[in-house]
Amino acid sequence: MANPESDQLIVRLLLNGNHRAVNKFTESYGHFIYNVCYKILSNTHDAEEATQDSVMKILKNIHTFDTNSSLKAWCYTIAYRTSIDHKRKSKYYVELNGVTDIAYDKQADDLIEQQELKSRVNKMIQLFDDESKMIVTLFYLEERNVKEVDELTGLTTSNIKIKLFRARKLMSEYANKYISILK
Repeated sequence: MANPESDQLIVRLLLNGNHRAVNKFTESYGHFIYNVCYKILSNTHDAEEATQDSVMKILKNIHTFDTNSSLKAWCYTIAYRTSIDHKRKSKYYVELNGVTDIAYDKQADDLIEQQELKSRVNKMIQLFDDESKMIVTLFYLEERNVKEVDELTGLTTSNIKIKLFRARKLMSEYANKYISILK
């Protein structure tokens, strides 16, 4: 990921129409933008489309970027909103990925358990609305603090805390329901 000084240089070069700066920008931020899109869309093809659209929006609107702000946060916001728009337009539903064949060894059982746990956590997260899903992902899975979530989503700190509280409550109910089924 680029640092603030190289971000400012990239922005200046982009504003001056330098084509190499476009390559540098996509090298620095392309994967990051794709990850943001994929977390929302949960589909490789849709995430790639949203990534392309996000990069185009960023390049087209680079003149509106406030150089006192974080380029990463600005890119995140555009990728997040573009992905939400894609999801609304396509009325996309979560696609289940195929299970990868795993060679059995001593750690295979642990790996399977981890995958099952991850699958259950992802199913719980899918119960949330898009905004709550992103907040939970940023706060719990990416281990960002409330201030960072605030900067990336544009929501107020109190709104984020309320959504996290509701998400914890919903996950607790889901977990209790799952445990009672196992007994």
